[in-house]
Amino acid sequence: MRQKISTTKIFISLALACAAGLSLASCAQATSSITSPRYALVYGIKDYSYRPLTYTVADAQSMRSVLLSSGVSSSNMIEREDAAVTKAQIKADILSLSSVSSDSTVTIYYSGHGTFVDSSWGSEFYPSFSGAYIVPYDAMGKSGPTPSTFLNLISPTELENWITYIGTRNIIVILDCCNSGAYVDPGSSKDAIPSDNSKMPSYSAFATAMAKFGDLLVANSSASGGKTPIVISAAGEMEYSYEGDENMGHGVFTYFLLDSALKGDSDDDGVVTATEAYAYA
Repeated sequence: MRQKISTTKIFISLALACAAGLSLASCAQATSSITSPRYALVYGIKDYSYRPLTYTVADAQSMRSVLLSSGVSSSNMIEREDAAVTKAQIKADILSLSSVSSDSTVTIYYSGHGTFVDSSWGSEFYPSFSGAYIVPYDAMGKSGPTPSTFLNLISPTELENWITYIGTRNIIVILDCCNSGAYVDPGSSKDAIPSDNSKMPSYSAFATAMAKFGDLLVANSSASGGKTPIVISAAGEMEYSYEGDENMGHGVFTYFLLDSALKGDSDDDGVVTATEAYAYA
């Protein structure tokens, strides 16, 4: 589950998987440079029956604003909050994009709970369920996922299957939830932050991260084949995502990602590239 924590000592790591042939640009791309249609599905859930969150709806609302200001038209934007974010609705929204043009770009953003099912809980309901899941509103009972809500969890396989119906290969999935690294194909990902960077000079950790991110860009430009999205996740498969405090007003990951749209244009060319956003965060 997503955790609340003081923001004084936080390291942010982004796990990214690269899609075949996808041109990388951030949500802060200059509107004048956008020539192909852009679509966005944005979700935020805070009013869970169990372990409600604080800033996840604010995350979604701010992401919606940034995307609208950067070229996504209101007619191509779907933003849903709390009880409207059910498993069936997310699936329907994704499948509704089956007819978009092949040059379109689709962004899917989710801020809410994620969880990991193992032998310590959940297996008594469905023994075959093991691994990480997104937790839509209807997957949470008053004491957590229950036998009646368990099937409303969303697995990486289910999300991947729905995404195959989208009419374009240019797909970016952004997940600000615990255990979200499970939605990154391990064969196409890099852990950009060293496992222990407490003794590394900041410039050394930065150089390591950027070098590994560069490896992903090279792999992306030379890849071919299936419809695998770029996935930007707030945590590893077995890691927590964190909420900030009242000074941030957002989840820690989303706060810095949004901030990069305003401050990440390091070469002042009017476009925040994925590399620039990543470097800033």
